[in-house]
Amino acid sequence: MNENNLDIIYGIHPVQEALRSKKRNVTQLYVSDSKAGHRAIEDIIRLAKRANVKIDRIDNKTLDRLTRNANHQGIMAKIQPVKLMKLSNAIYESDGNKKDLWLAVDEMTDPQNLGAIIRSAACLGFSTIILPNRRTVGITPAVYKVACGAIENINIVEVANLSAALNDLKEEGFWIYGADMAGKPITKMEYAYPAVLVIGSEGFGIREKTAENCDEIISIPQKGGVESLNASAAASIIMYDMMAKVQK
Repeated sequence: MNENNLDIIYGIHPVQEALRSKKRNVTQLYVSDSKAGHRAIEDIIRLAKRANVKIDRIDNKTLDRLTRNANHQGIMAKIQPVKLMKLSNAIYESDGNKKDLWLAVDEMTDPQNLGAIIRSAACLGFSTIILPNRRTVGITPAVYKVACGAIENINIVEVANLSAALNDLKEEGFWIYGADMAGKPITKMEYAYPAVLVIGSEGFGIREKTAENCDEIISIPQKGGVESLNASAAASIIMYDMMAKVQK
């Protein structure tokens, strides 16, 4: 495998989950000397040894440099890149699951928000996330760290045109719900499934063209003096609502 094509991940939970899931090949583990004897780190080392992963002990300054001073918690790994699915393959895999839940992200640029959304989606039973390949943050090391390894447990679909992808999904029987403060309150919603939730950017929400492809625009009723929830908090609340109602 070409070293230049490998991804870098760091942090205890992301590296641990990557080794446990075995969905992607971890080729090399870097461990800070300062973390010798740390129980979680030693557990990761044991997992790496079982998988015949090369282990390098390095000083903390070198690890800081390799991760560009990120919060690496004393551990980093080189790993096979995230396998991105084609929309057609994800639709084929979903076929027959009448209660399937998907998430689509429209021009989100904050890695903290995207990582948190991916983590929530995986926890709340969403099978697939759609990411446009332009004007949206990709699966960066920072996104992976915030997601705490949840990327290993969810399908990632990359598309060139989100509006066209939503139209394709509608033709396959999916119902599309866009999140916007001006939408119908989720307290009054009864969703149709399979369903896709569309979350927009931090500052501008979903684009007008994207909203036109939604079957319903929905919102979270809010009280108090806070102007609005951030994208990841709003997404988590709506995803929970959709998951709870699909189980009725």
